[in-house]
Amino acid sequence: MPSPQNEAFARIKIDSALTDSGWNLLDPQKVRLELSSNSGRSDYLLLGPHGPLCVLEAKRQDEDPYDHKEQARGYAQNLHAPFVIISNGTVHLFWNLQRADHEDAHRIERLPSPSDLDYLRLKNLNPPRPLLTEPLGPDYLRKFRPDLTVRNYQIRAIDAVSTQFDNQSKRKFLLEMATGTGKTLLCAAMIRRFLATRNATRVLFIVDRTELINQTMEDFQTILAEYSPVIFKTARRKAGGLLGSSVVVATIQSLMIDRRYRTEFTPFHFDLVINDEAHRSIYGDARECVEFFQATRIGLTATPKAYLKNINIAQLGAENPKALEARELRDTYNYFGCEPGLPTFRYDIIDAVRDPEGPFLCMPKIFDIRSDITTKALEENGWAVTIDEQDENFKIRDLERRIFTPARNRLMCESFLKHAQTKPDNTLGKSIIFAVNQRHATAITKILNDLHPELAITITSRIPDAATIAKEFRDGKRKEKVAVSVDMLSTGYNCRDLLNVVLMRPIFSPTEYIQIKGRGTRLFTFNIGHTEYKKEYFFLLDFCAVAEYFEEKYDYTQPLPIPKEGDDGRDPTPPDNGDGGEGGTGGGDGPGPGGGGGIPVWKGTDSVISEEVRIVGPNGEKVDVLTFRGSFERDINEHYKADPDFHQAVDDEDDDLIDEILSERVMNKPDMYYTPKKLVTSYGIPAPTPAFVYNALGIKPLPSKDQLIGDTVDSLAARFNLRYSEQKWLSATAQLIVDDPNALKQFIEGDVNLFDRPQFAQLGGIAALATFDQRDAVFNTLRQNVIVRQSLQT
Repeated sequence: MPSPQNEAFARIKIDSALTDSGWNLLDPQKVRLELSSNSGRSDYLLLGPHGPLCVLEAKRQDEDPYDHKEQARGYAQNLHAPFVIISNGTVHLFWNLQRADHEDAHRIERLPSPSDLDYLRLKNLNPPRPLLTEPLGPDYLRKFRPDLTVRNYQIRAIDAVSTQFDNQSKRKFLLEMATGTGKTLLCAAMIRRFLATRNATRVLFIVDRTELINQTMEDFQTILAEYSPVIFKTARRKAGGLLGSSVVVATIQSLMIDRRYRTEFTPFHFDLVINDEAHRSIYGDARECVEFFQATRIGLTATPKAYLKNINIAQLGAENPKALEARELRDTYNYFGCEPGLPTFRYDIIDAVRDPEGPFLCMPKIFDIRSDITTKALEENGWAVTIDEQDENFKIRDLERRIFTPARNRLMCESFLKHAQTKPDNTLGKSIIFAVNQRHATAITKILNDLHPELAITITSRIPDAATIAKEFRDGKRKEKVAVSVDMLSTGYNCRDLLNVVLMRPIFSPTEYIQIKGRGTRLFTFNIGHTEYKKEYFFLLDFCAVAEYFEEKYDYTQPLPIPKEGDDGRDPTPPDNGDGGEGGTGGGDGPGPGGGGGIPVWKGTDSVISEEVRIVGPNGEKVDVLTFRGSFERDINEHYKADPDFHQAVDDEDDDLIDEILSERVMNKPDMYYTPKKLVTSYGIPAPTPAFVYNALGIKPLPSKDQLIGDTVDSLAARFNLRYSEQKWLSATAQLIVDDPNALKQFIEGDVNLFDRPQFAQLGGIAALATFDQRDAVFNTLRQNVIVRQSLQT
């Protein structure tokens, strides 16, 4: 067998890959081998009906193909081939030499087919026009349906993508849009712009779950009808079912079954891939599926997963590179090429409620209702109870998982019916109850129907034809007014006339809480007779102290925990600390009372002991601004408009006065308790507070950490007239103490063992430090410098 390192072995693998992609190696009209040109001999020349298409250069398996791209380009130019592939049999790089926006070779997962290359050749001959040349205004979609208006924030989102696509050649984007702000409509308008300008010929729209397919197709079949949108799962079963469509809608699961994304498509089939609920579809095998396609990628989500937030990236990279890689792979912002916490465009629930052209969403009226059992289960030691002569303690997460509480369930149902919001005709408003698991959902449905026959229906993934039931419930085609669910209706379920969201389970994940709460935020107008009644808010009936947890107890400064291997990307259940737990279909989903399973049934009674009502204002709950940075920037902009003294200080760039005003009027105030320490930690940059202010107001961008260190070193070097070798010592020291808190502590304390670290070995180690004549004066000055003072904040 050939050595795996030599080129011959690589060519065996390349031959196989070409065959898999539809190339006939024995047909000289399609493939020529070892073809000489003025610049040398190319390994493969791939041809189409109009002549040379691609030079493929083979390299040894132990070589990086990227190092040979210029050699391959020379062959291609001499042979008049528009494309280049460089491959070592395992890694394939592709380069479109005739497109200005394809400035470099990039990796592909599978070699292109003959039709792929011919398709790309035709696109080169008739290049697309810039996205921004396609006019986009409020009336853009009205010819398809008169009531469709593209809102200004949707136009701004599409234009943000278009501007970076046209002017910066960016091909990855993230839109952070609140639930209920019309992401599907926005996507339809954006897809039309891509198709109309020929920047895309075929589009893949990936949804999170099966129930959302039909909901998406309802809009696409109206707005994109001439592009023949199809559902992948059904179209693939028909001969040619996918060939005539420019828009394919699929779940990530249907693409991954038997790796259909690889067997039924080539990497170049789609020009644009859009991920709805993107925070859930970029993990594990799903990530491989999405990255398979050589396409522009756009992610949409209301709740991006910020796994790099509150992380010292440099320190983690030095101490545990694999842990940093795991966070980078899962971080939604990083995946779509954005800086941590900075999407391409953001429009959250607070923006939607306070939009001058709106409001476009509504806030909740929160009912915090607690029974005796719930209150005790929320205490640090949990609910103490004797079961089968054994003393047990159950926390809020344990209820309906480790112990059944029929009396509490009935009490919650009775309280829900007592407090739920009614429609203008005084009948119960449409409601969704979120239960602990399937067994709990069934129990709640039975109780409600016992209290009021045909009032409730269970809608979970385990119920036959659940998607149809959910659609009928949404459209008002069922007599039931209450849907009892677990996770199925928590994301992407668009029920505008929903008046009550009911939490009969604890939640620990802020992402899940925002998603569930988002079911009720949509506006709606009821028509009773000749009178219109607008939905001003929805009721959030909270029986598990969820709202209080996220307002008062959840630590927003802590990094998100990495989910366990095999998780679907949701936040894992946190340590058992007595405050609750994430809902879902997990533990405790066994037989119900009387059915065995070893789970005890509490046969005592329960009673309501507290009820509090709170209307959430336009600033939202604390959880509505997941990023500390986002809330700081919003508040600084508001304070700049409202406080003339602060406005003048900023305009004068009076840093001392800015610090003074912020300290007196902004910092350490509820609800976010801004402090210089939190700002430095959140941004990861040891900058003075005024720098964060200028950045928030768009006056001056924040300097990078390297810029701050470089400026400091240059300043001190000039001040003390340092030699080049001394400046290198200063630079290495400054870099280390800014990135490493332990090193900073040693430096402040004057501990010379600091200089035993590897980065100083190349400078000669501690022995060489003795030749640094002014080191004491230089290091004392550095200890007083702003980058050290600000680094101490962390």
